[in-house]
Amino acid sequence: MPDGTLLYIRSETTDHDLIIARDLASGHERVVTDLTGDGSSGWKINGYSLSPDRRRIAIASLYGPTADDVATGLATNAIWTFATDGTDFRRLTPTFPNTGKELLNFSIAVGYPEWTADGSQVVFEFGNYWWEGTTIKGGALPMIISAAGGATPSNFVTSIDCALVRYPSRNPVTGEFLFLHGVCLSGQREGIFLYSKDGAGSPTKLVAGDVYTIMTKEVWFSDGSGFLFSGAVRQTDSKQSLFAYEMATGNISSVVEVPKESWVESMAITPDQSKIVYCLSHDNNADDLHLVDLTVTPPTDTAITNDGKSCNPSF
Repeated sequence: MPDGTLLYIRSETTDHDLIIARDLASGHERVVTDLTGDGSSGWKINGYSLSPDRRRIAIASLYGPTADDVATGLATNAIWTFATDGTDFRRLTPTFPNTGKELLNFSIAVGYPEWTADGSQVVFEFGNYWWEGTTIKGGALPMIISAAGGATPSNFVTSIDCALVRYPSRNPVTGEFLFLHGVCLSGQREGIFLYSKDGAGSPTKLVAGDVYTIMTKEVWFSDGSGFLFSGAVRQTDSKQSLFAYEMATGNISSVVEVPKESWVESMAITPDQSKIVYCLSHDNNADDLHLVDLTVTPPTDTAITNDGKSCNPSF
């Protein structure tokens, strides 16, 4: 996959996602995969990432269920990888057993894969959820599995007092990971935290104070000097923005302020850090990609899709 190629997900229907590769300069696009190789009408994708060598893509999807998957009685995503030309699908995760048969509306959530720095493993979210009366219970923690396939996943982070540890995002320079903490015993443990490459030791809280985070994946700058995240200003509560965090100083700055009843669902930055592409979501469930050109003053913000179904950019 050439440097600077924009990947994104186009939702053809509520149950059918495509991964699209787009050349930013020419606007030329191709379908990387439509996930219909097994004769189905398509599948949803719950997160994806490009390997460090840019040769493979990891996804979380219901794609390609086996008889063992169906026998659990649960629709549970699997982690797959495939080549960037849309061939050579390899399933990484096994069939997860149904451990909540006595629980109301029990589900297993698998999503948001992220490669380790050497490309040998994939970190992903693993969650169990169910209802007790009108209250949803459970949570999600990260797991890790070999990218070669045929292995059993193991816990990535184990000593956390939070019900949600989500959205792994790897620093392309150091190999460290960001995770978003939520529903913790202490409010001080909520927010964006930095972990070592293997999750060992105590994580460091990075985002605090007047800005709080929205449940979306953070995205690193290619030089590891900072990252982008979606958040809001506490004083106004509804003032949602795309923010940049600077690792050296801890400074947080607003990059894009979005209109009311809209939010930044996901974002990406080009390898040369000259442009940002973000997904603007609206209350009417329409998603479109915008491009921010940082090479001009002031930066320009231009919609590059208008189909209402394009989101999850990545470079």
